[in-house]
Amino acid sequence: MAVRTEEARVKVYRNLDEIAKKYHFAPLDEGLNGKPLRKNLMLMTLTHLLDKNCLLVGEPGWGKTTGAKIIVAKLSGLPKDLYDSVEIRGNPQKYEEKLVGRPDYGQLAQGKEAVVWQATFGVDDIIIDEGNRLPYDSQDVILQGVDTGLWIYLNRVLYEGKKPMFMTLNERTGYHQNGLLPALKDRMDIVIEQKYWRTGDAFDFDEAKRRVETELCRHDYTQVALDALAKGYEPYKKALAKRPVNGHITAEEKTAVRQDMLSLELDNDAMLFIQAFMAEINYSEQYGCKRSGDPSSPDTHDKHYAGVSVKNSFSPRSAMAVTDYAKALAWFLQDRVVGLDHVRYVLPHVFAHKAEFTDEYKNTHGGDRRKDNEILHLANTLVTEVAKRYSDTIQPMKNVIARVRKQDLTPEERKAKKLKLSDGTP
Repeated sequence: MAVRTEEARVKVYRNLDEIAKKYHFAPLDEGLNGKPLRKNLMLMTLTHLLDKNCLLVGEPGWGKTTGAKIIVAKLSGLPKDLYDSVEIRGNPQKYEEKLVGRPDYGQLAQGKEAVVWQATFGVDDIIIDEGNRLPYDSQDVILQGVDTGLWIYLNRVLYEGKKPMFMTLNERTGYHQNGLLPALKDRMDIVIEQKYWRTGDAFDFDEAKRRVETELCRHDYTQVALDALAKGYEPYKKALAKRPVNGHITAEEKTAVRQDMLSLELDNDAMLFIQAFMAEINYSEQYGCKRSGDPSSPDTHDKHYAGVSVKNSFSPRSAMAVTDYAKALAWFLQDRVVGLDHVRYVLPHVFAHKAEFTDEYKNTHGGDRRKDNEILHLANTLVTEVAKRYSDTIQPMKNVIARVRKQDLTPEERKAKKLKLSDGTP
């Protein structure tokens, strides 16, 4: 039976509304066209629907990991306590066997090579708590799986398909903080800051916690699933086929929604702005292609553009993430075309954690009045600056080119013959 995407959209809205009212504190934030949005809740939901990777940052104890597990439990239909049991908890002693799999010792005793895979890969979403505390060797181990859904241990391969991943990172973790490998950071499609709610919410914590425990947890189900894993990975997957949390988004609905999202088209302004942003970040007169090892360009021309404010490039993965999240945002807002505003809304969240802003840019803008953490504020500021240059230069030229094609120039403009198109046509 074909999935009706409009019904699935309503189901997504209903789930988000229920999460915000009953289980997870998700304050309204600045939206588009003056309409407030529950930004964090929405972006995390879009991450689940798009099978993307989300980095959650913020102070300890503000519900980054818990919030992610509540959201994916409600959307996937798998109980939260199952996600509690199978999440990857970052610590310096987390070696490969605790992350991916281990030898099947019973088979090994008989001279056979077999792998017992970790339970993490069977659920719909991968949760990694405090990923920056994983040792670099362990971060290397999960790179391919995070990107493609292909997990390798010994000579065995497990392919579960690309799944959404939520990784948390505390602002201050004390000792044993390794940070994230650049390659792993680049695979994180978007960053969200979990921060202060309303003071009145403090009196609702106990009730929300009780609802999560009674409505989103299924202890018997979780125990049966984990017992099945002891018999083998296939029995475990079979145990997960039943989804006990009511109202979830089915696999068929999720696929249909994702296809509907990605079928939307970007208008010219949206495409040109992404190209303008990439050009400003990734190219300089002084060094050509952007390289993290090069110093900041001293060239006068380069100093007018965004590339001198960041150390890292804007990678192809980032470009794909901006496009996909902008489309998903337009779908969520029921807009038929993906415009410049959609791109500007998601772009800071795609680039903030990857940019590595220069000390000069931090000194200039880090002390501004702001509502977001430093990297998101700096990314918002940078995107605003690029948008102004786009509005002042590229957009007027694009409008004139459109008028030329429509033969809509004034007699004075025709007589002046100063305008040149990119193909040389006067």
